[in-house]
Amino acid sequence: MSDLPLSVLQDAHRLAALDEYDILDTPPEPAFDNIVSLAKQICETPVALISLVTGDRQWFKARSGFEPCETPLEQSVCAHALLTGSVLIIPDLTLDERTKHNTLVTGEPFIRFYAGAVLNTPSGEAIGTLCVIDNAPRPAGLTEAQAEALQDLAEQVITILELRRVVEDRNDVVIQQRRTVRATLKRALSSEAARNKQYRIDGWLVPAQQAGGIGAFELDMKSNTSRVTPEMCRLYGLAVNDQYAATTFEALTYEEDKHLVSNQSTRRDGNVILDIEYRIKRADDGALRWLSRRGELVHDDKGQPVAFRGTVQDVTKRKQAEIRQTALLELGDSIRDANTTGEAAEIASRILGENLGAGRAGFAIIDLTADLFNVEHDWTASDLKSMAGRHSLVNFKATIKNSQIGIPIAVSDVNSTDWLALDYDGYAAIQARSFINVPLMHGGELVGLMFVHGENPRDWQTDEIQFVVSVADRTYAAIAKLQAEHEQGILNQELSHRLKNTLTMVQAIATQTLRDAPQDAVEAFKQRIMALSSAHNVLLHQNWSAARIRSVLESVLALHGETSQFNLRGPNLNLGPKAVLSLSLLLHELATNALKYGSLSNAHGKVDISWEIQRAQSQMEFVLTWRERGGPAAIAPEKKGFGSRLIRFGLSGTGDADVQYEKEGLVAQFKAPLALIMDN
Repeated sequence: MSDLPLSVLQDAHRLAALDEYDILDTPPEPAFDNIVSLAKQICETPVALISLVTGDRQWFKARSGFEPCETPLEQSVCAHALLTGSVLIIPDLTLDERTKHNTLVTGEPFIRFYAGAVLNTPSGEAIGTLCVIDNAPRPAGLTEAQAEALQDLAEQVITILELRRVVEDRNDVVIQQRRTVRATLKRALSSEAARNKQYRIDGWLVPAQQAGGIGAFELDMKSNTSRVTPEMCRLYGLAVNDQYAATTFEALTYEEDKHLVSNQSTRRDGNVILDIEYRIKRADDGALRWLSRRGELVHDDKGQPVAFRGTVQDVTKRKQAEIRQTALLELGDSIRDANTTGEAAEIASRILGENLGAGRAGFAIIDLTADLFNVEHDWTASDLKSMAGRHSLVNFKATIKNSQIGIPIAVSDVNSTDWLALDYDGYAAIQARSFINVPLMHGGELVGLMFVHGENPRDWQTDEIQFVVSVADRTYAAIAKLQAEHEQGILNQELSHRLKNTLTMVQAIATQTLRDAPQDAVEAFKQRIMALSSAHNVLLHQNWSAARIRSVLESVLALHGETSQFNLRGPNLNLGPKAVLSLSLLLHELATNALKYGSLSNAHGKVDISWEIQRAQSQMEFVLTWRERGGPAAIAPEKKGFGSRLIRFGLSGTGDADVQYEKEGLVAQFKAPLALIMDN
C-alpha cells in the first residue's frame, strides 16, 4: 500500500463520483463487454478490463482474458494510472519500481505489460481505467493509433455510464428533482464532451474499419441472431442492419468452406475454429471475397457458451496475391518443360484464364505485313468460343495501332471506349466486352499479344493487370528460348552437313595425295577422320556445349564392332567439347588395335569399358579402364607408331596412361583431372 497513491484513492469527491453511477457489483452488460473486446483486438493483447477503483479494491465491470472479477488494491496497477489523468503505459512491469513487487507480476498470471486509459467523469474525477494487459513485455508499448483508440474507448465508457445513469434517474422523480441543477450543468458539459468523443470515435474507428475492411459481430447462442456493424453488412453485400440471423451469413459461405465456419451445432458444443480464412459469395453482386475471422466464445458462470463474438476482415487482395504468386511458380515449372511455342502458349493461357476468372485468354502471333494474326492455342470459359486459328486484323485496327506503342492496355468496357469505335464489330463478333492486352515487341515492331477477354464489362484492378504482364513476360521468354533452340537446331544440322562434306573431301584428298603410300597408313588416317566426324556429330546434337559420355562411347564403338561385344559401365557424365574429341580419338585407336590384334579380332571377344570418379591427393580424378578378354594374348608392339603414341598421350593429352599387355588381353587405364574432363 505504501507505493500506491493513497491520497487519490481515498479522495472523497472521487469515491462519491464513483458511487453516483451505482455501477459496482452489477451484472455484465453487452455495451461494456463490446468495448473490452474491441480494445483487446485493437491493442492485440490477451487481456482487457474495465476497472473501477474503490477505496479498498478494484472491481471489473467488464473483463476478457482475466478470470477474477476483482482484486485487492495491493494488486492494482490501475491505481497508479489514476495520477496520470490520461494513458499510463508500462512496457515491462518487472522493471518499474511501482509494480515489480506486485504479486500479479511475481506470481500467477505473471503479467508483464500494462496500458490503461483513465476513466475521467465529466466533473474531472478519476474513477478507474480501461486497460489492456499482456503476459510478455512490449518495449515499444502501443502505437500512437492504439493509444489514441484506447483513450477514445475509455471516454466512450464514461459516455455509457452517463447515459445509463440518466435512464435510471428518469425512473426516480424525487432523485431527479434533487439533482436538477447539478445534472443540468453536468449534462451541458457531458453533452458537449459526448458529442466530441463520439465524433472522434466515429471519425477514426468507422473509417478505419471501412479502410481495413473490418466488420464486427456478436452472436447470441439462444436466439441464433448476430448484432453486426455496418461494415460487416457491407462485407457480405447485405443491406445495413443492426441484426441478422446467423444463417444469413452461413448461407453465403462457399460450399467447400462451410466446414470451416461455425454453425449452431458447433457453437453450442464449443467446437468452433476461432481463427479461420474462408470464401463467401456476396449477396448483392455474387463476387467472390476472402474473409479472415477472429473470434472468441463467451461462457456463463457454469462454463456453457452463451455468445460468440469477433471481427471479420476482407483479405481478398492478399489471398489473390498468394494464389497468383503460386500460379506464376506453376507457370515457371510447367513452361520450362514445353517443347513447342504452342505448348507454352497453351499453359500460359490456362493459368491466366483460371486465375482471373476470365472468359478467354491466349497468345496471338501478329504478322503486320500480311495483316493477319494467328492464335495457335487459347483457353476459354464454357460459354465463349475458341479463337484458335488465323484471323484478319481488319476489324482490330485501333487496337493494333495503340498496341504498337508497346505498353499494356486494359479496357473495362469496349462499347464505351471512344478510341475503339473502329473495333466495336470485331469485339462483338468474338463476344469480348472488356480486355487486357500485353504487346510483344521485337526490334521495335509489334509481333505478338498476350490477351485476356471478359464477356461483360469489368473494372480491371492494377494487380490483375500486373499479373497478366508477369505471365506475358515469362511466356515471351519461354517462346523466345524455344524459337532460339529451333533455329539453333537448324543451324547445327547445316553445320553437321557441311562438316561431313569437308571431312569427306579431306578423305578424298588424302586418298589421292597418299595413293603411293602404304594403304594401311591411308586407311588408318581415314578411320581417324571418321572418328572425329562421329565426335563432332555427337557435339552438334548437344549444341556444341557438352555431350554425355555414354553417347560418345556408343557413337565411336559402333564403327568397330557389334554392340554386344562392348560392356559399358559408369556414371553418364557430361564431357566438355575438348574431352569429347580426345576420348573419341583414343577409343578409335584402342578399338582399331583390338580389331587387328586383340579381342575384337574374333566373334567371341569382348571389351569391358568402365569409368569412375576417384579422389586424388588434391583433386578429383576421372579414371577410364579398357579391358579386353576372349581374344589372343596381348603382345607389346616392336615398333610404336602414331596410334601407340596417341594412346600414351592419354585423355586430353595428360600422358597419364597405364597400358598392360596381359595373357587375357590388353588392359589400359587412363586418368585425368575431373575439371579437365567434365563440362563446366
